[in-house]
Amino acid sequence: GGGGALDTVDYTTLPGILDGRLAELDAANAVRPTIISAGERWTKKAMASLMSREADTSSLGEEELRGEKTKAFELLDALTRSGALVVEEASLHVVIAATHTFDKSLVDTVVQDNVNPVVQVERSSLIMASSVMGLPAASLIRDEHRPRVQSVTPALFDAMDVEGGGEASRARALSGLQD
Repeated sequence: GGGGALDTVDYTTLPGILDGRLAELDAANAVRPTIISAGERWTKKAMASLMSREADTSSLGEEELRGEKTKAFELLDALTRSGALVVEEASLHVVIAATHTFDKSLVDTVVQDNVNPVVQVERSSLIMASSVMGLPAASLIRDEHRPRVQSVTPALFDAMDVEGGGEASRARALSGLQD
């Protein structure tokens, strides 16, 4: 998109998009969602004033953390005049975690099944990266590695080739994220 205030993305749909792509392209069904939980105690470092040289450090429990969160949202609300002003130079960091699992131990996967675990993890990583970035897997791999990866994971490249490359593929992949 144009990057203006009218472009909105619903990042809550990203896990569903990833699940769909993994179900379609990962025959081993080896990737599982991972839940990230914040710790119960947080450490806050803050300057007492603008002229202070050292930061004060304090430990925040559940109640203090809730209060700090409320203060942060109140500040954001005041700075944007309750959303009337656009925040242009801001970053939003979205963390999506997944765990690649094996049916057997890593050693048994290599020795008993004669399977290279690196290839499986590489495939999972490419499926996730191509889904998140909205780009064909081939564009995410250095030219010198593309033939090797494509020879062991042709379905990923076939799926992306059918969808088309470049901007058309990106638009289709991200269309599920657009409001």
